[in-house]
Amino acid sequence: MATAEVVSILSPVSEEAENRKQEAKKHWGTITKSGGLISVNSLRIGFHAAILKREGMFGILGFENEKEAQQASGVGDSTWYAMIRLSEQFNGVSEELFCGMRQANAKALAELPESKRLTEYWLRRAATDSMDTFAALIDAELDGKARDSDGKERTVSFAVKMSKSQKKSVETGLQEISKELGCEGNDAKTIELMVAERREGVSLVGTISKAIDRIAEIKKLGDSGLSTEEALEKAYAGLDEIVADFRAALENLQNGAPE
Repeated sequence: MATAEVVSILSPVSEEAENRKQEAKKHWGTITKSGGLISVNSLRIGFHAAILKREGMFGILGFENEKEAQQASGVGDSTWYAMIRLSEQFNGVSEELFCGMRQANAKALAELPESKRLTEYWLRRAATDSMDTFAALIDAELDGKARDSDGKERTVSFAVKMSKSQKKSVETGLQEISKELGCEGNDAKTIELMVAERREGVSLVGTISKAIDRIAEIKKLGDSGLSTEEALEKAYAGLDEIVADFRAALENLQNGAPE
């Protein structure tokens, strides 16, 4: 076969590979803007990370697996996994509509069946309504129907032998901890969260460590040579990101460890 013919055959393949590489870089560029003091909507991180995962593009970017990519991105693992899971509930929704939603409203909307949650009506409401108003709308729409997050697994018993004094101490402790975790009266959920916190404590510790570094960077802005307005803008952006990371870490803890 002539060289010209080989080049002609391979050109479309090479062009497609280059297009995928450029697309992967575009998604990755948006994700990595979350580093430093640049504020990026956590939903946007999830939107682009979900595409990279769905299209199998981590290898194109030089990563062996998703975990390696997550660590290199600078995005906390709690934010990364939680936002990808949320994004996957809205496959086919445009970036504008998905990222335009309030994060809490997006999570509430994920409780509705796909036939409703993917409609522009609900997506627009999730972007404009307050969290309380939207939560009430979702409750009214479900009208007692089971939520996706309620879980439909068969319940089983979990028995532990202990002394009478231990039982009293454990019951008192569970009651106190359940109030702190917002699941009062649900001993099973309380125990699950306690185990998750112990096993996945690095996520919260990592978030705290990251926040300390960002706060140190914010303190340096006074000597950065930026105008007061520019320094404040960067400071507020950094603080917004710290708040978003802590919220995601706490939500991840309350929802259980990432799969």
